Amino acid sequence: MKLTSAIVAVVALVAATGQVEARNCKKGTVYCGKTLRSIATGRNYDPVMAATGHTDNNDLFDCTDDDGNIRFVMHCNNGCVDSNAWTNDWCK
Repeated sequence: MKLTSAIVAVVALVAATGQVEARNCKKGTVYCGKTLRSIATGRNYDPVMAATGHTDNNDLFDCTDDDGNIRFVMHCNNGCVDSNAWTNDWCK
């Protein structure tokens, strides 16, 4: 009986863990590099940003799809403003 209870508890824990939603960028939203790094739980944006040739916290990126893919938009010479994780960031 104890073994059955333990198995049920482990299965419930694994099922709950599997329901944690990964967060990526939101399609059509513009993000500062620092914002991408702070919101990402679905992927590590450092190598994705590096693939664009732009890794600065003050670089702006457009989220191109719901899978979290991004494209470089521009570098913010005077700094990048993080509005929040789900609305467009912008250059100062």
